[in-house]
Amino acid sequence: MRRLLYQDESRLEYGRRFWRDPVKRERLLRHWLDERHPYSVRLRSRWLPLVDRVLRSEPDHDDSLDAALQSEGSSLRAVVKEIPPVFGSFFTASEQRR
Repeated sequence: MRRLLYQDESRLEYGRRFWRDPVKRERLLRHWLDERHPYSVRLRSRWLPLVDRVLRSEPDHDDSLDAALQSEGSSLRAVVKEIPPVFGSFFTASEQRR
């Protein structure tokens, strides 16, 4: 059984909800990859494939996903912590920059 902090559980849950909707996923990606976002370089350089994999995964398989990530040298907890935050007014500004 995995051990995530409540904040990480909510980041994962809401991230998955947004990720399922192609329009919301595109909006999140545009926001996260915007050069003004403080996590954009970090996400681009290493974490995007893992974040995408975790957000696309089914919640019922979190334990097996965690085991797979651990065998690859990471963990569900580590990847969830790398899901970038959304900045309220900055999120709106990212939408306007399209």
